[in-house]
Amino acid sequence: MRPRSTISLSLAAVLALFIAGCAKPAAENRLRVLCGTSMAKPMQKIAKEFEKTNAATVEFDLGGSETLLPKVLVSDPGDVYVCHDPFEAKVRAAGKLSSSVVPGWLCPIVVVVLDNPKKVRDWDDLVRPGLRLGIGDPRYSTCGEMFVGEARRRGLEEKLMRNVVMQARGHGELATAVVVGSLDAAAVWNFVAPEYQGKLEKTAIAGDYPEVRVTVIGLAGSTRPALRDRFLEWCRRGESLAAFAEHGYNRSSAAATKPAK
Repeated sequence: MRPRSTISLSLAAVLALFIAGCAKPAAENRLRVLCGTSMAKPMQKIAKEFEKTNAATVEFDLGGSETLLPKVLVSDPGDVYVCHDPFEAKVRAAGKLSSSVVPGWLCPIVVVVLDNPKKVRDWDDLVRPGLRLGIGDPRYSTCGEMFVGEARRRGLEEKLMRNVVMQARGHGELATAVVVGSLDAAAVWNFVAPEYQGKLEKTAIAGDYPEVRVTVIGLAGSTRPALRDRFLEWCRRGESLAAFAEHGYNRSSAAATKPAK
């Protein structure tokens, strides 16, 4: 008979080989997605369904589209980058793009509390003395930059900025301030209104904005190209497009023919 210690060592060796064999497929089925926070909710829903069907793990690195861009451009070991315009063009110009999908669109809207007690219905109301307005900080926010640009085009920038009492980097901060009464109105992306259904409502205030696409980009430097491409095909499905539509990422008729710069 073989000594018990020898048998134990043999079993340990077999177990080690088994674990090593399992580790490789697990790594191959792990997808890293660098995702702009503005697109996080529908993307996480899509990823959850993808994981179940494809026996894969999707790991998210969340941040502003502009914050994540440097990671993409310096060959960060990511597989997919989810952003909004104008960042897709920068990735393409750098030769980092393999393929891409457009599942939704962003557009600035103005939100107020339910039933609109301040009667904010048009641009003249936004510049009414005493109105407390919140916007995204134009230095960091594409939405804020576009909104202020539209006010400038209308010759209302100076009057509008007198009413701006909050400039934030996050849309949630602006929406919450309207809900609790710190603001009378706020300019945010279109996806915010559905998130605060029953608390906020979208006004009829619109603008001549350029189109802002949401883009799911397959990164050329991915170490898992097959899984990356499978995920992009998943994002092209009708169910994935519907997830973005349900969260309010609908195309603006005013922006439909004007590409973002």
